[in-house]
Amino acid sequence: MGFTRSLSRRRVAITVALIVAFFNPLISTPQSTNAEELSTIPIEFEFAGSGYGHGVGMSQVGARGQALEGKSAIEILKYYYPGTEVTPYPDDALIRVNIANQISAATLTVPLNKSDKPGFRLYQGDIPLSENPEPFGIYQSDVTAQFGNFAGFIVPTLSAPTAKFAAFPAAKAWTVRWDSPTVVALKNGTTTTQYRYGQIVFKSIVTPVTSYLAVTTTLRLHDEYLWGLGEVPSSWPAAALEAQVIAARTFALLKLNRLRAECDCNIYNSTADQNFVGYAKEIEKIYGPLWKAAVNRTFVDSATALTVTLNGSPINAFYFSSSAGLTQNIKDVWGSEFSYLQGVPDTWSTNIALNPRYALWVRRVPQATMSKTFGLADVISYSIDSRTVTGSVASITANSSSGKKVTLSGEIFRAGVKLPSTWFQDSAESFWVQQFRDECLQVAFRRNLICAI
Repeated sequence: MGFTRSLSRRRVAITVALIVAFFNPLISTPQSTNAEELSTIPIEFEFAGSGYGHGVGMSQVGARGQALEGKSAIEILKYYYPGTEVTPYPDDALIRVNIANQISAATLTVPLNKSDKPGFRLYQGDIPLSENPEPFGIYQSDVTAQFGNFAGFIVPTLSAPTAKFAAFPAAKAWTVRWDSPTVVALKNGTTTTQYRYGQIVFKSIVTPVTSYLAVTTTLRLHDEYLWGLGEVPSSWPAAALEAQVIAARTFALLKLNRLRAECDCNIYNSTADQNFVGYAKEIEKIYGPLWKAAVNRTFVDSATALTVTLNGSPINAFYFSSSAGLTQNIKDVWGSEFSYLQGVPDTWSTNIALNPRYALWVRRVPQATMSKTFGLADVISYSIDSRTVTGSVASITANSSSGKKVTLSGEIFRAGVKLPSTWFQDSAESFWVQQFRDECLQVAFRRNLICAI
């Protein structure tokens, strides 16, 4: 009885809130204007919006929606990158992926090698994958090796080394190799990730003020790297998976141009670049083989694969999760100008059935996070100064109780306070009214929820 009564009250509250929002289209968070208001420092700030990510390039949810409508991977890619082609391009290069960075220690576990092949091989130094010198040590049994950074040097410690290799000298880097199908496990803090291909290098990165451990894996871009990308669920339609593979390959090809000193890598394994999860992608329950098969379908031959190109060269194939109905012009986000990175309609992203988490969202940002992002002692109010042609926030200004003001770009602000996107309003009510009034009401009354948030 108590639960029923509580639920009824909740339904009434939701209904009232929606009715108020519906009939007050201009409602927003009030800005402080008098001395009494200025003396009140808010505990938190509320933002409501749609979409997830920077909004430039291919929308992953949009790709899924188009695939469900019967569009091919090539059609999807040419839609989000207008004026480009999808053509064969050489991708047989090695790519160096940062899998742990700016840490003090990491642990590698290698299971017992039951074949006649050499087991866990340890090399002193950063050894190119193309070279095959004599190893520092070879281990056939189960091995757990810890690599710690000490003042610019890496010191390895093995769980049960033989007497011959009991003492390990410090070195700037150590390289570890093994033979497939052996799968090694790297533990970084509380996170353990499995790797089957390539090699792993543990290197000390020295800066003018500190040093830290960077861990990288080097493998073939053509297949080994792409097999391990965890950008989208493997259960998605085949065309959406293939579009993601081709976009990811294209993105990675441009990263081969330089080795970044700060990570000892071409590319990061995170959403800073691409979400590389190693062997875990292949062994996902039920759907794991579908992603690997999608990668393989984009091959032309053993060293060439489908790539998004313009005038015969790979493009900057940026992509993101979902939008608020339109993708972004790259100039509005980062100031660059590329003809193929202009905004296009992306209505699939605002479909709650396709995008239940980010078609509509609400976030509350604590005062401490707001003030830190703006570099102010406190934030008493803010104003959205300008928007892009797609409706995303272009600039936002915060006001401090001291009278100081700071203006940030929408993208910098989003990153600082960790909002899903720059498509946001200053209150849930104004967002729902202005963007998704009808759909919001339908979902709310049908599910007894406020727009599935």
